Amino acid sequence: MKKSLIALAVGAAFVAPAAHADVTLSGAINWGVAIVKDGDGSSAGTTNTMGLASTGAAGQTRTGLETNYSNFTIGSKEDLGGGLKVDFGLQITANAADNSAGAIHNRNSHLGLTGDSWGGIYIGTNENLYEVYQYSNDPIDAAAGMGSNLQMMATPGYGKVFQEDSNSVNEVDFYHRTSHTVWYNSPNFGGFTFGLYTTLSNAKVSTGLNPHLYGLGGQYASPDLPFKIFAAYETHKDYDGLGLIQLATVNGRAGTVSGTSDKAYEIGGGYTFGDVYVNVIWEQLKYSADGLTANTDLSEYKRNAVNFNLKVNVPTGYVGAEVVKAQSAKCTFAGGAACDGSNTGAWMFGLGYYHTLSKQTQAYFMGTYIKNDDLATYQSAGFGGPAAPGAKIQGATIGMKHVF
Repeated sequence: MKKSLIALAVGAAFVAPAAHADVTLSGAINWGVAIVKDGDGSSAGTTNTMGLASTGAAGQTRTGLETNYSNFTIGSKEDLGGGLKVDFGLQITANAADNSAGAIHNRNSHLGLTGDSWGGIYIGTNENLYEVYQYSNDPIDAAAGMGSNLQMMATPGYGKVFQEDSNSVNEVDFYHRTSHTVWYNSPNFGGFTFGLYTTLSNAKVSTGLNPHLYGLGGQYASPDLPFKIFAAYETHKDYDGLGLIQLATVNGRAGTVSGTSDKAYEIGGGYTFGDVYVNVIWEQLKYSADGLTANTDLSEYKRNAVNFNLKVNVPTGYVGAEVVKAQSAKCTFAGGAACDGSNTGAWMFGLGYYHTLSKQTQAYFMGTYIKNDDLATYQSAGFGGPAAPGAKIQGATIGMKHVF
């Protein structure tokens, strides 16, 4: 629920408000206590030709506070006439677990022009459609992380979960927030919506590398029908996700890339049976690099994953559960030598119960279990990790969410 404020109420921040435009304050506080246990890595000695090797490193257990996506959002819309509106939003974190410099920072913020008939175009910092379709179709409160699909979807692992940086090298995730972004959202055409987005070239360097991304997605979800379908595609240029994967190997990279292209594809859908909603998401991540020649340099890496989940409404709230299975990678060396990406798969299970206390407040429990293959390094979206290759990971959190 949003509480409407009048610009005069925040007039202390301005010398002379030019108009009495409505301003809204909204947000969510989602804080909890969590425990994450990263198990021991698989026994030293397991290898593959890709260059990954197990270490047998000891695991550890951590406890702490999770503040998840807690935020405050200030928004404003103004009708310019003729169906045209200005749409502004500034979202900042509400982090109870960190008092260091920069602990309060920008999340999703935008300035845009919208029209009822043609949609809206925006600039700012954004969670793009590839990510949005992942967490909006996840019953384990995916934006919170613990037990949700972001632990294994839209990432190949290697200790990375939700990389918030943007337009920089060695970004391997497709589940992240981007700055310097321009995007378009369509209006609703009888249940069908779509969007396009791109980042700008602010990170371009003198060598000619130009880290940026672009993507698109569409979804059909009519309130009159019990099903929905969606699909999205995203490309990262010169992010060199493959370089980060190569850093995890004992080979290292011998050459210098002339350019990289990382791509992600997802398609999914769900169906409602009374109080039960079931959903499935399939995706493929593909990383490639140009300009390499050494037989130990990876030129391509590809992995597929599938997410099955369900949500069950109960009288006191709802229950969510899901399974994600990531397959072992397929890879190619630049020099043409055979590449073996075996033992890089994993699976996870997530479970959550969300107890309704009021229209605005829920108490919750979320838990997760991740089983890595001997050379895989997927990890919890909590404060654990990075996990040793082959580690089994367990985590749980109990907390409360209040929206306003």
